[in-house]
Amino acid sequence: MRYSGWLMAAGLMAVAVLGLVGCDLTHAPEGHGPQWVDRPMSDLVDKMGKPDRVVRLPPPSLSTVLLYTGGAAPGFAVCERNYYVRGSTVVGYAEHGTDPKCNRVGGHRDE
Repeated sequence: MRYSGWLMAAGLMAVAVLGLVGCDLTHAPEGHGPQWVDRPMSDLVDKMGKPDRVVRLPPPSLSTVLLYTGGAAPGFAVCERNYYVRGSTVVGYAEHGTDPKCNRVGGHRDE
């Protein structure tokens, strides 16, 4: 009897964990940030709008960088957000600017 109670509790715990993991996979992230890494570029553009600038990195890189600058010239934004895209998937993220909280990074930015 004691074993079946433990087994049932473990099963419920597994279902709860799978449910929480599944939530992350079915909903698009909110706002700018590294949470877009490993997501389709089309979802990013649909949610955040057309980037202010698109830059193709020189060979040997196969990546393209989507720049969101809030309408400012590149390098002069309060917080410039760069999404590194390879194929059709966001593979990296970096932000920089004059805002002290503008320093998040994620994924691969050197490919």
